[in-house]
Amino acid sequence: MPADAPPITSPLAVLGGTFDPVHWGHLRIASETATTLKLPEVRLMPSKTPVHRATPGASSEQRLAMLRIAVAQVPGLAVDDRELNRDTPSYTALTLESLRQEFPSRPLIWLIGIDAFMHINLWYEWPRLFELAHFVVLNRPGFAVSQALSPTASEVWQGRLTRSASPLTDTTHGSIFLHTVTPQSISATAIRNTIAAGATDAALLTLLPMPVLAYIRAHQLYRPAQAASG
Repeated sequence: MPADAPPITSPLAVLGGTFDPVHWGHLRIASETATTLKLPEVRLMPSKTPVHRATPGASSEQRLAMLRIAVAQVPGLAVDDRELNRDTPSYTALTLESLRQEFPSRPLIWLIGIDAFMHINLWYEWPRLFELAHFVVLNRPGFAVSQALSPTASEVWQGRLTRSASPLTDTTHGSIFLHTVTPQSISATAIRNTIAAGATDAALLTLLPMPVLAYIRAHQLYRPAQAASG
């Protein structure tokens, strides 16, 4: 680090997604990772215009409201709405650039599932990502990472993979850390379809928090026409 660089402060981790709707899988992965890696703050960041996914069924305002409701009682989790306030597509490079400008001396950590990370070489300005943040790749037990790496993906990992979590807090960017998390057999698509099929509250409360379900019911979200679109 240059002699005139500001001192490194506490790390900030981000978990992005459409959160359509937010569910227990999102919250548990974020909380578990924060606890295991001793991350003081994890922000859940809803995307406005997803680049690699279908258009969400709920509006930006509705997804943001559900997220805020969901994290209100979960220590260490917060919501960041900067992508919703931007007119450009939700490119991670632009988001990290915005965060880096706001937090020049904080380690930035992008949490990402291993399936998505395998295609990161197709992302907008992907080499810049590692000049802005660390990446914690959320692996699932038994997943053979070495067998899944294509030659191009191996180039992404080369020289960046660390077996220690210390660079995530000792430096501001540039490392990839593989972190195995407890599998979460919950998906937003399944939740939307389950709601559209007329599931009871008792069944849905195993998938998402009660205040989020109450919001969905009050705003009549994910009825059959909406569920079919995503």
